[in-house]
Amino acid sequence: MKRRILFLIGFFALAFVALCAVSSHARADGGGFPTYALMQPWRGLQPATCMPDRCFCERVRPGVVRQPVNTWSNLAFVFAGVMVLAMAVRDFTLVPRPKRANPMRANWVYPVIYGAVTILIGLGSTLYHSSLAFVWQTVDVTSIYLLASFMLLYNLSRMRRMRGGVFVGGYLLANLVMGFVAIGWPVARRYIVVLLILAVLACEIVICRKHRPRTDKRFFAAACTSLALAGVSWVLDIGHVFCLPDSLLQAHALWHVFMAVTIGFIYFYYRSEGLHERGG
Repeated sequence: MKRRILFLIGFFALAFVALCAVSSHARADGGGFPTYALMQPWRGLQPATCMPDRCFCERVRPGVVRQPVNTWSNLAFVFAGVMVLAMAVRDFTLVPRPKRANPMRANWVYPVIYGAVTILIGLGSTLYHSSLAFVWQTVDVTSIYLLASFMLLYNLSRMRRMRGGVFVGGYLLANLVMGFVAIGWPVARRYIVVLLILAVLACEIVICRKHRPRTDKRFFAAACTSLALAGVSWVLDIGHVFCLPDSLLQAHALWHVFMAVTIGFIYFYYRSEGLHERGG
């Protein structure tokens, strides 16, 4: 299993470097590969709110892929989502039902939503950094809402069991409201994401103190460490503290990678939870 994961990580790393190299040399004036010269799918779209000169540190290029490093670093999300779905298939085909310890392993809906939304984050962010268009910026932000709100509701369901219909209804309603806010009040996007993350962490603290579930805390510690590194990377990029516009090393791309790692560790943490609570 570890060898397969290392092989896939190496494959995605090589694919990332190759895609960045191709994208960096493809131009809108007919240079580079003919495919890129013929494709101009972003023309006519409303620019993202960060345009023309506040779209992260990486230099904005003409052509199909406007920020190659920030675009292809989203392969990390795709890898994390595929890993979650692969583990879910393993759990539901190889592990007997009585030994499935928690909803993430006992009900296929939870890991499927988690893995699919993680992949959606990767695809949405890929299209956003490729186009720097408002429509894909909205998809990018909405997909983050989908994952963070899932974590929040999942934690609330760990505190007090929810019926499936209540969970799905609350999930859809919350994301519908946040989606409208993202479109009508773009400046609130980041604040909503931060509030969702803080709410998830607050629920986790309450669960650990009050319910004391049997979980592998190492996964949670690793997720928090990776989340902190992601936050530092975001600040370095958005504040232009570390800014090399033409480099393969972009702090925002590191944000993508660290967030994908965080998502993976959180899944393993949820998956590790035991059926019974100590002291309950």
